[in-house]
Amino acid sequence: MWKKILALFIGVMVGYWLIDDFNPDALKGKRVVVTGSSTGIGEQIAYHYARMGANVMVTSRRENTLKQVVQKCKELGPPEGKYFYKAADMANMSATKLVIKEAVSRLGGIDILILNHILPIPLGMWEGSPQNLTITDKIVDVNFKAYVHLTSHALPHLVASNGSIIVVSSLAGKIGQPFTAVYSATKFALDGFFGGLRQEFRMKGCDVSITLCVIGLVGTENAIKGLKDYGQHYLLEMLPAETPSDTALAIIRGGAMRRREIFHPYLSIRLMTLFRDWMPNVVEYINRSMFTVPV
Repeated sequence: MWKKILALFIGVMVGYWLIDDFNPDALKGKRVVVTGSSTGIGEQIAYHYARMGANVMVTSRRENTLKQVVQKCKELGPPEGKYFYKAADMANMSATKLVIKEAVSRLGGIDILILNHILPIPLGMWEGSPQNLTITDKIVDVNFKAYVHLTSHALPHLVASNGSIIVVSSLAGKIGQPFTAVYSATKFALDGFFGGLRQEFRMKGCDVSITLCVIGLVGTENAIKGLKDYGQHYLLEMLPAETPSDTALAIIRGGAMRRREIFHPYLSIRLMTLFRDWMPNVVEYINRSMFTVPV
C-alpha cells in the first residue's frame, strides 16, 4: 500500500517539475512591487526580477538599505529598467495605500504584487502575558492586515493588467510551530484569506492569479540569528537552510507560471503537508522533536 502511495507521489512530483514552462523573458518589462525587500528573500527577489528585465519598486522600513537595493538593481538590470523604492512601515495601514499609489505613479501600473514582509519576533512559549498580547496585535497588523490592505489598494490595477499576487507564506501556515504560535496564526490567516479570494476571482471571471508560497527554513540573517538566540542549534543541524537566492527564484517561477501554491524545498515541505492530514500526531511529534526547550 505504502509503496503504491510513494510511487504515486513520486510520479506527481516528477510531473510537476517536468511541466515547467517558465520563461524568464516573459517577465521583461513587467511592473513589480516587492514588500519586505531590504534584505533576505525580498532583496533577492528584487535582484532576480532586475536581471530578467522587469521594472521594480521595493519597499521596507529601512530607507538607507532600500537605496542600496535599488542601486544594485540598476547594476543588474538593463539600462532602460526602472527601479524605485518607497520606505514604509507596514504597521501603519495608511502607509499601504501610499505604497501602491507611489508604485502606480512611478511604474504606470502594477503587474505583479509580491507580499513578503514580516514582523520578526523573538521565539518563545506562549504564556498569555501582557507582552504576548501586545506583540499579537502588532504581528497581526504587519503579517496579515497589511497584506489585505495592500491587496485591496492594488486590486484595480492588477485587474487592469490581468496581474498576479504572490504571497510568501511558510510551513508554519500549514502546520502550527512551537515557539511561534502567533506567527503561525498569521500565516494560516493568509492561506484562508487568499484561498477564499482566489475562488471569488474565479466566480467573478477575474483573471488575477494568486500564488501562495509555502516556504521552509531559509538561511536569512534574521532567521538564523533568531534560532541561535533561542538555542535551536539542533534544528539548524537537522534541517539545512535553503539559500535566499534559490528561494526567491522558486517564488518568481511559481508566480510567473500562475501556480496556485508552491512548496520550497518541494519534497520535504510537500511531504510534511500531505502527512499532516494522514497522520497529524506523527507529524506534530516529528515537528516538535526538532526543537529544544531552552533551560
